[in-house]
Amino acid sequence: MSNSKFMESPFGAFEEAAMPYLPEGAGQPDVDAQHRRLDAARRRNERALMAIDGVEGVSLGQTAMGREAIVVYLRDSSVKRRVPPQVEGYPVETSITGQIDIQRW
Repeated sequence: MSNSKFMESPFGAFEEAAMPYLPEGAGQPDVDAQHRRLDAARRRNERALMAIDGVEGVSLGQTAMGREAIVVYLRDSSVKRRVPPQVEGYPVETSITGQIDIQRW
């Protein structure tokens, strides 16, 4: 067996394991721990966000770039200027839903 990291083939020479496989999340901080910290920030700030007139709800989601974020649901677009762009360093995304009425059966 050769110590070369190249393999010969009829189609040319190929480098063995040019890009090693890393399972998703490998080499990154614990994804679950990050999610728990974000959820804790949401819970600490939910009352203040819900107190903004026109905010219909608060949840967790993602930015357009795939970063975890706090999502604030708004009655209309005029409310957006009163919502902070970030909370405890986490981005805040807004979604215009209209008024949300909860009916209990």
